Amino acid sequence: MPLIIPATQGVLAIKVSRLTNFPLGYAQLEKLPDGEKYVRISADVEGEDVIVVNSFAHNPDEMLIETLFLIETLKDYDAKSVTGVFPYFPYSRQDGRFIKGEAFSLKIVADLLRSAGIDRMIVVDFHLHRLKDLTSFFGFEVKNLTAMHKLAEFANKNFEMNDPVVVAPDEEAIQWAKIVADDLGLSYVALQKIRIDAENVIIDSAPKEVEGKDVLIVDDMISTGGTVIQAVKALKRAGCGKIFVACTHAILAKDALKKLLECGVEGLVATDTVLSPISHVSVADIISECLLKMFG
Repeated sequence: MPLIIPATQGVLAIKVSRLTNFPLGYAQLEKLPDGEKYVRISADVEGEDVIVVNSFAHNPDEMLIETLFLIETLKDYDAKSVTGVFPYFPYSRQDGRFIKGEAFSLKIVADLLRSAGIDRMIVVDFHLHRLKDLTSFFGFEVKNLTAMHKLAEFANKNFEMNDPVVVAPDEEAIQWAKIVADDLGLSYVALQKIRIDAENVIIDSAPKEVEGKDVLIVDDMISTGGTVIQAVKALKRAGCGKIFVACTHAILAKDALKKLLECGVEGLVATDTVLSPISHVSVADIISECLLKMFG
């Protein structure tokens, strides 16, 4: 039976352990006074399938180093396999070089994980746009699960929406908006976004289809909230009704949540891939189902 080891941001591991009946292991993880990470595996992992659970939100560089240390140490102590459950995966937006001289960040992270010896990983709503085959890109098996069905169910039960339409705030979000719209039997539209920098975007207008209708904005992540806030402004100019927001990863950097509420969003929901005040939906069950298929 596989052994689950929670990392620093591995709260989800406890929920997954309960649903799968896979036992929880323990790793000593400390940050030393000089900022370095100390990692020690306390369990005997020889010949065992081990599952490392970590979210890379808020402190991605630190969590990556910690995870790399865990993977390589597990392999050094002859773990049969190491599966990473990384529901929120960092650097997914930097999946290429867009300006001369930029680091190809996602490729570097993939190379590091592969070199550490990871066998496979599970992610949730990876920021796919240009990449079509994650397994080929990373060089090991990758399962990309979606939380959109669960978010659609929550929105349907908890948001009081009148004649709603699902909105993708940009072209990249169409893939998620389509899933939610199909589940709810609704139509969807996409807005056009121009990115100025990491925190600022422009959305000029919204389609006429939103006039007089409540709106459910759907995206994979909310970081600074800039895209959603500009989408809300455009939708209001177009005469929509109430506005609700659903996303998988609620990074909510700085005062993003406050700004979203101030701009007029009626209700927000996210999952526990990243713990936040709006993380009302758990992905533990879909991760558990995937692990049971792998190791059942």
